[in-house]
Amino acid sequence: MTVFQKLSPKVKGVKTLTTTSTSSTPERRITLTGSPCKMSQNGSSGYYEDFNMDDDDNTALVSMPESTLIECFGNLAVSKRPAHLRPPAAFCLPFVSMNNDSTSGHALKHITLTSVFDALHPYVGMPYLNRVDLATAINVYWMNNCLEAEQSDLFHRFALEMQVHLSACFGCRVVLDIYGSTRNGFGTRFCDVDMSLSFSPAPPPWATNSDRVMRAVAKALVDFPKAMDERYVNAKVPIVRFRSSDMDMEADISYKNDLALHNTQLLHQYCKWDPERLPTLGVWVKAWAKRSGIGEASKGSLSSYAWIVMLIHYLQQVEPVPVLPCLQEMNHQKNENVYVQGYNTYYWKFVDASRARRCRSSIVDLFVGFLDYYATYFDYSANVIQMVTKRLEYKPDRWLKYPMCIADPFETDHNLAQGVDQPMFEYIRACMEHSKKVFTDRRLRSEFLSGYGFDVDEYDVRHRNEMNLEMASQFGEFLLHKCIMVKQAPIRQFRDRSTSQSTSISNAST
Repeated sequence: MTVFQKLSPKVKGVKTLTTTSTSSTPERRITLTGSPCKMSQNGSSGYYEDFNMDDDDNTALVSMPESTLIECFGNLAVSKRPAHLRPPAAFCLPFVSMNNDSTSGHALKHITLTSVFDALHPYVGMPYLNRVDLATAINVYWMNNCLEAEQSDLFHRFALEMQVHLSACFGCRVVLDIYGSTRNGFGTRFCDVDMSLSFSPAPPPWATNSDRVMRAVAKALVDFPKAMDERYVNAKVPIVRFRSSDMDMEADISYKNDLALHNTQLLHQYCKWDPERLPTLGVWVKAWAKRSGIGEASKGSLSSYAWIVMLIHYLQQVEPVPVLPCLQEMNHQKNENVYVQGYNTYYWKFVDASRARRCRSSIVDLFVGFLDYYATYFDYSANVIQMVTKRLEYKPDRWLKYPMCIADPFETDHNLAQGVDQPMFEYIRACMEHSKKVFTDRRLRSEFLSGYGFDVDEYDVRHRNEMNLEMASQFGEFLLHKCIMVKQAPIRQFRDRSTSQSTSISNAST
């Protein structure tokens, strides 16, 4: 049997595959030369350790039986898994074109090899500099926009001062707990502050329902000097919304939102499992969704919280090495279950950060895989996006009418995507498909540099091949702008069932 190599475009930083074959042996072995899944810390992709390198020719030799090679290719040919969910062989072997020889009696006459990077993992075949600068741009965006510890301390101090003020007004101890993005690890400098109000040890006799409590809070905030533009919003969950007079901050107060507090702690626990990639990806996905027009539930798309649930679900499904476990699926005793408002809020409280590092895919691989997974491979008609278990859960009958279903991790009967109609659902998938094409475009980096008046080759020589932080920051904004589709998002008219009242009106009614 002869083996031919089909030449593919040279990719800088990637070795070319060559093969040799033995002759007239019962179990022939095929040797692959080159290291398609060679890893590095600065932007390469894959899941496994490097092959043993030969010191003389700086190549890697991997020998395997011919039958094993053919079986692997046969399995890949019928597999419908995306590239980021394929078995280990998919990351180590190229695709082949096999022809039978009917005259000599051999089963195979020749095999034509194509590069694994072009056939299996298109975005891995991007030029090395593209991959490095894409990862740098995403990381720099997180550094420029993440919630810093000093700002978080100011939020907590503000909540403590308001807690003292409300306690004096009501004549009993009031507790304000911050939840949401400012506490779960995915916060940004411009995010709103959500607070849950409760009384300790028990509510006063007049606090009979959330509507009455929130009206009293709105009235009390009139005398708080650091609050302005107070208004009571009579929605399904009544809230008081206001702005801070000394900080650029908007805040919401709700009454006894205990499930939200547990959700915040759960997401923060996931961030501890992968503190380098998960918070960065979460902030980037939220920014990408809002810039693309699909990140606001009030406009018929998805909330930032729903996008984080989708991200964690994807990272739990990555094979063969998941990035994140399912913390609510960990084995535990029944006496460890904690029920809040009838829902079990148990999750695994321990952290094994080394487990997440077993999957060494870069930020770029995971983000493009995220887009690819939801744009192409997830079955929205049959399955629910959820992060409780690794098993793919089927839609319950009551959710069959929704084109997209995202289950809350604790309140599992709540669909976070119930406001998404069919036109918006199709637009969301179109945005993900469009953004995937943007991030896999080999000309993307050159287009950015040319737009700023740089000669690409000269820039690489003078700046040692990689963008500095300032340029990477501009590159990140360029990427977000490129992800905006020309087609506008569908406009959905909502019937407003809530009434927003000023403080004076709420005072009179109270």
